[in-house]
Amino acid sequence: MNREFHEVASLFPLLSGYAFSDLVLDIRHCGLLDPIMVDAEGRILDGRNRYRACLAAGVEPRFFEWKGDCSLIELSLRLNLRRRHLNESQRAMVGARLAKMVENVALERKSRHSANLHSDQRWTSSGCAANRVNVSRRLVSYAIKVLKEACDELIGEVDSGDLAVSAACLLTRLPRQEQVEAVGGGLRALAVKVREIRGCKTNPKPDPSARRCFGVFEQNEPKTPQVPGAGPVALLWVPAGQLSGAILALQSRGFHYTGKAGGE
Repeated sequence: MNREFHEVASLFPLLSGYAFSDLVLDIRHCGLLDPIMVDAEGRILDGRNRYRACLAAGVEPRFFEWKGDCSLIELSLRLNLRRRHLNESQRAMVGARLAKMVENVALERKSRHSANLHSDQRWTSSGCAANRVNVSRRLVSYAIKVLKEACDELIGEVDSGDLAVSAACLLTRLPRQEQVEAVGGGLRALAVKVREIRGCKTNPKPDPSARRCFGVFEQNEPKTPQVPGAGPVALLWVPAGQLSGAILALQSRGFHYTGKAGGE
């Protein structure tokens, strides 16, 4: 029978990809070195990744019951912040989940699931949570927005450490389906979307057929001979495909084309 995970275990991201595969191989060859921590009801407090790896490796997991005095939130933070090598964006996501969890604890004080969490009332804001995970409050605010408005796939990219939480926050402006499609296109597609949202679209590849054309136009004063240099002069740059229209527009304003001055 699969074990239930305690809510504090969800503060930190699950391992995935190569990191999880390596853990599975290690447990398959060496066995489970550190037993998995559970509460009095058998729910996993710490060791979700080891538990999943045991199941994948076909190794019987071992458990021990936590009987300490510190709060479960504090326990999870002390264990995982020390041993997990998380970047700032990943820690910001932990901070966002921490702030949300403490908020829920305050709202569900009478629930039996919150009986061992009430001592963490000092974390009453995202700022306090940010201090606890050692990131800026701004990053935690980004992470809160990502958890609320991002698709699961986008959240997973930040949790895995592949995508910055600030970039994911920008991508939440997209509809959920567009977020999913962007994630499916890989990190390069996500980067393009971020630049588009920021208003820094990538420069399109130059069209070899669109040669730059330079021409000189003159406007002579009324009743003066058509002598080059007799009136105002305009130098024009326009893509070759639009040159004829530009010439007609200038001719309608009294200019006449005297010849090609340059180009490439």
